[in-house]
Amino acid sequence: MVSEARIRQGLDNVLGGTDFDVGKRISGKVRDSYLLSGGRRALVTTDRVSAFDRILGTIPFKGQVLNQIASFWFDATRDIVPNHVISTPDPNVMVVSECEQLPLEFIVRGYITGVTSTSAWINYAKGARNICGNILPDGLRKDQKLDRPILTPTTKHEVHDRNISREEAISEGLITPELFDEAADVCFRMFEAGTREAAKRGLILVDTKYELGMLNGRLVVSDEIHTPDSSRYWYADTYEELFANGEPQRKLDKEYVREWLAARGFRGEGEPPALTDDVRIEAARRYITAYELITGKDFEPAEGEIAPRVEAALKAL
Repeated sequence: MVSEARIRQGLDNVLGGTDFDVGKRISGKVRDSYLLSGGRRALVTTDRVSAFDRILGTIPFKGQVLNQIASFWFDATRDIVPNHVISTPDPNVMVVSECEQLPLEFIVRGYITGVTSTSAWINYAKGARNICGNILPDGLRKDQKLDRPILTPTTKHEVHDRNISREEAISEGLITPELFDEAADVCFRMFEAGTREAAKRGLILVDTKYELGMLNGRLVVSDEIHTPDSSRYWYADTYEELFANGEPQRKLDKEYVREWLAARGFRGEGEPPALTDDVRIEAARRYITAYELITGKDFEPAEGEIAPRVEAALKAL
């Protein structure tokens, strides 16, 4: 495990953003991408952290952790669905094939939980029983396991993500019935595989987000898979006791940052509180722990200044 002292050393050596002369740059919440020749795109995973649809600062080593966990899962799920990965030339960089992204994010939930406006628990607690076309029974408690995983899609490219059902997505012309059903089948199979692998490592894969696209007429998985940014993980050994007592679960994901913000009254509106160094260090520790538990490998922080190293990797492509 990387020491706290080593994490603290990384507080000032973070990749908050990029602006390299290697192709057209497109900046997202966490990733900066560069359009390359030959139908390729370089995805640079920065150390930015976002929550409640807002960019809130940086977490040391976060970009490296996310990129390497995503790479691990892309390899592990190739037999379920093809993906867009070509190579990983740097700890923070992934080169992928350009594909046509579907206009929905596909969220699979095995448990009812969450603190955001689109989370199943927040909507259920307000009285909703139809969550994106899934009819839930009365009497559920926060963090309770569902009888079966459910799919709760959200829109993309809007100011705030919006929950949407299969029927609504089709009626709004966002997707065809056939493509939605194919995507749903892929997502449930990936979630089953992720749940199985997480259990081997003493973890519960609570819920996760998938992004899919079309490449050469085939459905492919893109962006990231089962990372702490796109997924919730809980520790399996204490789940039952904590749930029975109504206590918060031990988490291994960025929910820690969301809850820290929510406890200070920030849920996406107004000015967010600045992340303290202690919060950034604890978040980094959780990301690194997630990497080691999920992959079964020791995390090895890349040495040197991040930006020059990443730029050199991109210019060598």
